[in-house]
Formats: sequence, structure tokens, C-alpha cells
Amino acid sequence: MLADFDKLSRNSRLWIYQADRKLTALDQKKCLDKLDVFLNQWAAHGNDLMASGVIKHDYFLMICTDESFNAASGCSIDTQVRFVQQLSSDLGVDFFQRTNIAFLINNEVELVPLNQIKTEVERRRISAETLFFDNTIQTKGQLENDWCVQAGKTWLNRYFKQTTSV
Repeated sequence: MLADFDKLSRNSRLWIYQADRKLTALDQKKCLDKLDVFLNQWAAHGNDLMASGVIKHDYFLMICTDESFNAASGCSIDTQVRFVQQLSSDLGVDFFQRTNIAFLINNEVELVPLNQIKTEVERRRISAETLFFDNTIQTKGQLENDWCVQAGKTWLNRYFKQTTSV
């Protein structure tokens, strides 16, 4: 059952899928049209799920369901993953590429391969204050304060630790 994303509870369960490239306006329209159809029929053990989806910053597909209405089951989550895999194929975009880390640099989303983080820190292109998108958050309420955070306050902090010389 399709719902308004903004009206879903802060406790609603959230999944974030990061595209491996910027989604064009046409990509986004196709994506959201297909997502609306999917969410209108998405169910867990025959029970409708109250759900919604949005695209943020042209890279992040977010699917959210209010589990106080009906809880998502393992099978319904598997169905969602298969839907996103099909969407990836239809759009020619990879929503499952996990080695690109997303940062907000000069008000633009930039994907940095994980194996390049150290180099980008050394170049001072990324600092502890650079905003990082933590796609592991699990609730809609976490979007406000825990999704786009300073890199130095996350697991990326290890790249910013200074060694003191004696």
C-alpha cells in the first residue's frame, strides 16, 4: 500500500540503495513509476505493507515501510531486493555496488572507491569534516541526523588519526 514518504513514522524501517552513477531525471521518473507499482502490491504473508520510496541527491533510492502497520518479513524483503535488482537491470545502473563510498563535496555527491579513500585523505580532498552518507542507517528518523554525517565521526575516522612524533 503506497503511502506518503513524509507521513511515514520516524520509526519506519528504511533501506538505502546507492546508485553507481547519478540518476538522470528520466531515470528517476522511470524508477519512481516502477517503485510505486511495486509498493502498491508489496506484502508480507499476504498483508499489505504501508510503504513509500524516494530518490535523494540523484543517487540514493530509499524504500521505507511503517512496520507498526504490518512488519516486513524475510520473504517480503527478498522480494524488494529482487525488485531493485530488476530495476538496476532496466535502468543500466548498479544499486548493489558496495565499494563506492559517497561523500558530499562542494554540495555535490561524489563517489570514491573504498581503495582510494586513503589517497583522497592524503590529498586533503577528504577530511574528517567532509560529509559522508552512511547508508547503513535503518530507520526514517535517522535520516535527519545520522545519514549525512562528518566522516571523522564514523568508521572512516581511522583514516584521519594522526600519529604524534616523539
